[in-house]
Amino acid sequence: MANALPTFDSVRNLLTKAHDLAQTRDLLTEFLKMPESRLFPVFGVRQWTPNEVHSLKDIIFQGLVTGLIQNGWNCNAASFGDSRRDTFLMVMADCGYAKSVARMLDLGADADFNAYRTGASTPLMSARDPEIIKKIIYFGANPLAVNSMNQTDFTYKLLKGMVPAARYYLSNTEKIPFQSLLNNFQDCIMDGLDVPYEPMFPLSLVPIVPDGVPYDNILDKPLLDSMMKKHFLPFTSTALSYYMPDSFVTVWQYIKSSLKASLFVSPSLVFACMACMAKMEECRKPDDFAFLEAYMEKPLPREYNPKGRLSKDMFAYMLFATLKLQPTQILRWVALLGNVARKVGLWINSIGGESFGVYSAKGTDKPSSNAVQELVSMQGLLVMRIKVTDNFGEFKISGSDLSGFGGGEMTEENMADARSSILERLEKAEKMGKL
Repeated sequence: MANALPTFDSVRNLLTKAHDLAQTRDLLTEFLKMPESRLFPVFGVRQWTPNEVHSLKDIIFQGLVTGLIQNGWNCNAASFGDSRRDTFLMVMADCGYAKSVARMLDLGADADFNAYRTGASTPLMSARDPEIIKKIIYFGANPLAVNSMNQTDFTYKLLKGMVPAARYYLSNTEKIPFQSLLNNFQDCIMDGLDVPYEPMFPLSLVPIVPDGVPYDNILDKPLLDSMMKKHFLPFTSTALSYYMPDSFVTVWQYIKSSLKASLFVSPSLVFACMACMAKMEECRKPDDFAFLEAYMEKPLPREYNPKGRLSKDMFAYMLFATLKLQPTQILRWVALLGNVARKVGLWINSIGGESFGVYSAKGTDKPSSNAVQELVSMQGLLVMRIKVTDNFGEFKISGSDLSGFGGGEMTEENMADARSSILERLEKAEKMGKL
C-alpha cells in the first residue's frame, strides 16, 4: 500500500508559472517521462505496490492539471505529442488516466478538439478506456468527427484492433448515429487511400449488426474485394460466417473462391487466412488446409508492394488458439506451419525480409522478430504439446532436442531450447539452399 496520497508542496512554485506555455509543456512532459521511482518521491509517495502505479500517476496528474488550470494555464494549447499538435487532454486519454481526463473536462478542456492528422487526431481517438470515451462524448465530443484520412473514431479503433474501445459504440447504438459510423468504415475501406493497420494487420474487426437492430449491414462483395485488394481480411466470427447478400455463400467461402481464382499470391493474405482458420472450426476443414497450401504456391506479382505491418498479436492469437485443439488437428497445423515457413523463406530470398518483419510494441519502428521466427516458434511449441515423433513434419527434431521434457512440461527453458534448436535447423536449410 502507498504510504500516503501524493502531495504537491514541492511543485507549488512551478504551478504558479502556468501562464508560460512552453515552461508548462516542458514540466508536464518531464513528469510524463519520469519512471515512478523518480516521480513518486517528488510528490511525497515513498512506498507503493505495482498495482497502485497507474492510479497514483492518475492522481498526480489530476492534481497537476488542477493547479495549472487554476493558475491560468491554457489547457487547450496544442503543444504535446511527437508533432506537438496534441492537447494534454489527448495525452491523458491515451494514458488512460480517467481522473485526470474528468478533471480537465470539468475545468474547460475542449472535448471536441481535432488536430486533423493521421492516426489519433481527437481526444476520442486517443482514448481506449470505454469509461473515458463515455465521459468525452458526454462533454460534447462529436463521434462523427474525422481525422485527415476521413476516419471516425469508430473506424480508427476497428482498424487499429482496439476491441474494448470499439465495443462501446456497438453497445450504445441507440445513443449514437450508428449507421453513419458503419458507412464511414465502409467508405474508408472502399477509397484508394492506404491505411495503417497495425497492430491487427492483416486483420480488421468488421462489425456485423445482429438481427433486430435497425441498421443495415455493410459487408458485401465490393467491400470484401476492396479489403483483399489492400491485403487484409475481416476477423470476427460473425463476419466470417455471415452469408453474403443475395448469395448462399459465407464470407469465408467467398474469400476462398476469390483467392483460388487469383493469379498471384499475397503473403499478407496467407497469414490472414491462417488466423481465420485458427479462429473458427468452420474455417479449418481439410479442404481449407488444402486451399491455403495451393494458394501460397501461386507466384508473387511482378511488383509486390506490401502494405501495413505484420502484428505479433496475430501470431500469439494463432498459437493460443491452436494449442487448444486435439492432437490430430495440431499435427495438421504443425505440417502447415512448416510449409508456410518454407515458403516465406523463398519469398524472403526473392523480395527481401523487410516485408516480413513482425512488430509488437506500440509506435515501434523496428520489428521485434520476423515471420519465419514466429512460425517456427509456433511449430516448436505445438510439437511439445503433442510429443510428436522425431521424423514428422517439415523440420526434423532429434531425441536430444526433446530430452528433459519428460511428460511434456512446457517450462520457459524447454520452450527456449526447442525454439533455438529449430531455428538452427532453419538457418542450415537456408544456407544449403533448401528454403
